[in-house]
Amino acid sequence: MKRALKILMIFVTVIFVFLVGFILTLQIFEYRPEDITELSIENNPIDSDEFHVDINEVLTILTFNIGYASLSQTEDFAMDGGTKGRMDSKAEVEANLLGIKGIVESNPADIYLFQEVDVDSHRSYNINQLDYFNTFLEMSSVLAYNYRCIFVPFPYTNPSQMMGKVNSGILTFSSFYGESAQRHQLPGSFSWPISLANLKRAMMITKYPIKDSDKYLTVINVHLSAYDDGTMRLEEMEALKTLMLQEYEDGNYVIVGGDFNQTFPQAIIENGESDFEYLFELNNDEFWQAFPMDGVWFEENDFSFGVDITTPSCRLLHQAYDAENPDNNQYYLIDGFIVSNNLNIESVETLDENFVYSDHNPVKITISFIS
Repeated sequence: MKRALKILMIFVTVIFVFLVGFILTLQIFEYRPEDITELSIENNPIDSDEFHVDINEVLTILTFNIGYASLSQTEDFAMDGGTKGRMDSKAEVEANLLGIKGIVESNPADIYLFQEVDVDSHRSYNINQLDYFNTFLEMSSVLAYNYRCIFVPFPYTNPSQMMGKVNSGILTFSSFYGESAQRHQLPGSFSWPISLANLKRAMMITKYPIKDSDKYLTVINVHLSAYDDGTMRLEEMEALKTLMLQEYEDGNYVIVGGDFNQTFPQAIIENGESDFEYLFELNNDEFWQAFPMDGVWFEENDFSFGVDITTPSCRLLHQAYDAENPDNNQYYLIDGFIVSNNLNIESVETLDENFVYSDHNPVKITISFIS
């Protein structure tokens, strides 16, 4: 009996020491970005009128959360109620990248905003997805990391599915000369020690000079929080509003695009002061909710929403995509744009790619300038 108890105590001690050591390691190597980080724009064209934004021309911008090329139709994800943390093979990730490349090449744009782009991450078989995009998009590029961790031990119950080392971020491509690019750290954080292996969300702001003007086209790429109780998303939106308003009051043209992880006001059906329904109804109340985005501030401050309510932009990963019975899937409208009122939305379309290569559909907007 004493021998069995001694063995048990040794086992418990070893596990305890391992866990403490692991947490301390995460603490030591935790990603701690500055509030504002100056970013380097790769392949930036020369600073000349040829590569400045012309307000007499219409611009096309596409936003696409590529789900690190690992969240295609076959996949589920543990945080959404599934079981997986990564795809079963590198070949599957490569196939998704090839499919994403096809979508991008079929939808030429002046500016591309991508989210969840991995750079040497275990969960996507260490493929440098930034390099991959650079091979076929002959444009300037700038990456802002929002997830860096030496080892993400999730999902906890399945070591073979753990995400492991993660380096991932938001990525902007442009055909214009970029004068500056900055990473702005967003407020809010999960509690310790969960925060050690979690995202450090950010906004990436890139400023493009306007031809024959001292003003800029200010483009903000965002990927806001998902699995909080809604509080962090509110804090993040306040920071985003402050930045947008500052740029707009400086006389610049402002466009924000990306994955907001909130339901756009156009996809909310009001049923009274505090009661509402989602345009894409929840199949189960226990499913993850993309809480409603408050549209009042944007209307009062002369910003408009660029969204397409005819097609969902995201699906839940509680299961693989059910192609035979599409109504069995859970959909959301969380990807799109917000633009200042000195820009006119000519068109906006969610491209119905049927979630073949990502759990998100791309959204494309065409804008013109109001001078």
